[in-house]
Amino acid sequence: MITANSQAQQEIVETARSLAPTFAARAAQHDRKNSFPHENYDDLRRAGYQALTVPRTFGGRGAGLLDTCLGQEELGAGDGATALGIGMHLGLFGRLAEDQTWPPAMWERVCSEVVHRGALVNAAATEPEMGSPSHGGLPTTTARRVDAGWEISGRKTFTTLAPVLDYFVVLAAVNERERGNFLVERGTPGLSVVETWDVLGMRATGSHDLVLENVVVPEEARIVPPPDRSPGDGGSGRAWAALLLSAAYLGVARAARDFTAQYAQERVPTGLGKPIAELESVQESLGRMELAIRGARPALLDTAAAWDRDPTDRARLTPDIAVAKYLATNAAIEVTDIAMRTVGGPALSRTLPLERLFRDARAGLYNPPQDPATLKLLGRWVLGDEQPLA
Repeated sequence: MITANSQAQQEIVETARSLAPTFAARAAQHDRKNSFPHENYDDLRRAGYQALTVPRTFGGRGAGLLDTCLGQEELGAGDGATALGIGMHLGLFGRLAEDQTWPPAMWERVCSEVVHRGALVNAAATEPEMGSPSHGGLPTTTARRVDAGWEISGRKTFTTLAPVLDYFVVLAAVNERERGNFLVERGTPGLSVVETWDVLGMRATGSHDLVLENVVVPEEARIVPPPDRSPGDGGSGRAWAALLLSAAYLGVARAARDFTAQYAQERVPTGLGKPIAELESVQESLGRMELAIRGARPALLDTAAAWDRDPTDRARLTPDIAVAKYLATNAAIEVTDIAMRTVGGPALSRTLPLERLFRDARAGLYNPPQDPATLKLLGRWVLGDEQPLA
């Protein structure tokens, strides 16, 4: 099983591992209050974690996909919501470092801001009417040319990290057939965040709505790829997004397993007279948790390692990426369910972390690629129809 082998990987893991207990201690409060953990992101910036996937050329760590997955798993074991949130930012820069589809001047400027002042960036693409942009269709958010550049109006949903983002990558329709991305800075007149995020799990990701009312940005804010680059992501966006979020959910599974093991060793019912950890049924439950984690982890990390190893042969990893996401998120669901059953009635209490971990795990079902899309993809792959991953 892959572990942190290189010095760089060990440093990333140690950084994430040092932050995880602090994040875990804050997680229940933010979940209960449906509040955003600003202090977690202050800690991440102080550790330089936000610059993990920024190229070394601009002062970042230049971490690959495997390196970042290893760190994200550790963060997820502390607080899945924070790991998921920062993972969106890290995945964006990991993908862009590979594809280089931003104008060079914009890319250098934003990378420098991430490194030197801790700027955070995420996409604002999903909409109430359109859903995820991966399904196709034109957004209802529009961008029209004006004398000063572009005027953008519309509403976005699921804008993760909205309370702390410095830049929003806004997807908009530029005519009846074409869509484009625009880099919109926080504080631009007409740009506002509406706090709509009040959900079952991953409550502390701050995935609120973004509203743009006649927001004017200069011409250079439109993200036009260099002439030798395709506007598509070549699969990198799907790989980075799917695998980093999978690592976060695998961390959630680990947290549930570890808590259950500790609880079982400390719980001594008067009628039993010994820790419930000595019961075969409890040992079997812990074994099933470990089995689910051990089944999912190699698929995730081996796929990330393969992605890093050979940039010329990444198309073949399409089904592996989907499988890794499917196994990791479903392992988190299985493990948290077993944990709840093993601990019993006390697991329902908010004084224990299990009910939060149980809810957080279920959010993975709705991150792409969703399970039905993965199964359809694999079925077509078996039949010889190598369709791209939606």
